[in-house]
Amino acid sequence: MPRISRIAIDEALSNSDKLLGTDVSGSTKNFTLAQLGSFTKANYSNVDIANGADNRIITASDADSLNGEANLTFDGSTLALTGSGTVSSDFDVTGSVKITQNLRRTITTVTPSSGVSTISLIANDNFVVNLTNESSSLVMTIASENVGQSGVIILKNPSSVGSFTMAALPSNMLTPAGASVNFTISANDTSVISYVVISSTQALVNYVGEFS
Repeated sequence: MPRISRIAIDEALSNSDKLLGTDVSGSTKNFTLAQLGSFTKANYSNVDIANGADNRIITASDADSLNGEANLTFDGSTLALTGSGTVSSDFDVTGSVKITQNLRRTITTVTPSSGVSTISLIANDNFVVNLTNESSSLVMTIASENVGQSGVIILKNPSSVGSFTMAALPSNMLTPAGASVNFTISANDTSVISYVVISSTQALVNYVGEFS
């Protein structure tokens, strides 16, 4: 009987090399590496990761490519973003917030409806009300999540006045010593109501009028 003295190991692969296997019917076949490669490419996504590095968050570049974002990292405890961020819904923070530059605020414009200007605190902190030449009143709606919120309500009188009047503040807007507000009703006057919400039914307010 011949004796095998040495087994040669071929580590170089080519497309024509074959693998022994079975198809779905159970028939034994020899498959070339080229056939297997074509099948894999056609049926499975070849995912490539570019710019991979420790702690970088992976995002999709296209249907079968990923990218390690150098400006967005997470080390297990700290999420770091270099650049701008946009949050379209609530952003809850249980710790303190440190801002090294200015905190830019926005102002929501309120348009009266039949003389009623509704200040919905869930929409923003700061508001400007463009009052109209009619009997006018303010309504403040407060949600439980607004407790602790503070801001200002800017009142802008109409450019000309005739039947313009201002009704008393609603009962959920509390003034110092419960005093009635003496609104300025001259044309083009601007006044400010500052507020802080202390409960879901109460906001402490202070009125300052006749800014010019």
